[in-house]
Amino acid sequence: MIHELTVNDDCTSPILPGLEDLWTEAAEIWDELENRGDFFNFVAADYEAVYHALVGLQGQVETVLEWGSGLGVISIMAARLGFDAYGIEIEPELIDLSSGLAEKYGGDVRFAAGSYVPNDYRLNPELIDGDFRTSLDDRDAYDALDMELRDFDLVYMFPWPNELALHQDIMRQCGGRDGLFLTFDAREGLSLMRPSRG
Repeated sequence: MIHELTVNDDCTSPILPGLEDLWTEAAEIWDELENRGDFFNFVAADYEAVYHALVGLQGQVETVLEWGSGLGVISIMAARLGFDAYGIEIEPELIDLSSGLAEKYGGDVRFAAGSYVPNDYRLNPELIDGDFRTSLDDRDAYDALDMELRDFDLVYMFPWPNELALHQDIMRQCGGRDGLFLTFDAREGLSLMRPSRG
């Protein structure tokens, strides 16, 4: 069962100093990677919208995990806003780049290389025919963080098209009972939900 929640994304909160520079630098890095032919099909989230959603969650959650953290922009924003922030990314080169950006822009983030799909996740038979880009076979990164998915209050991701049901199922099976799931979709915008086991 999925409980849809309201995203409090009041846009009147000022943007913390340096974050707009982070967004610009991240866009330049992605352009360079795309020109090299690396990491194609990247689409940036609406960083400002996610920022305001995170502001709206202050006082409600403490630990934030970014799935498929890429350059770590969302994780860095979360850290700057005072959350305990983490990122999981399968590409080691992106971990190096995100760590450098976190150091430059003052984000105390722990990044780990590996899969964000927990090793104990079992694909729901209803999803078995799905054409997923997300690998379900790679080793997860939770041991490197010394945490489990259920330890996070909020998980953020920008899912591949047609994979939202898969990620909701991962959260339902392996996430915390009260864990929140924040997603961004280029067409639908932000969505906040609580995937429940009940």
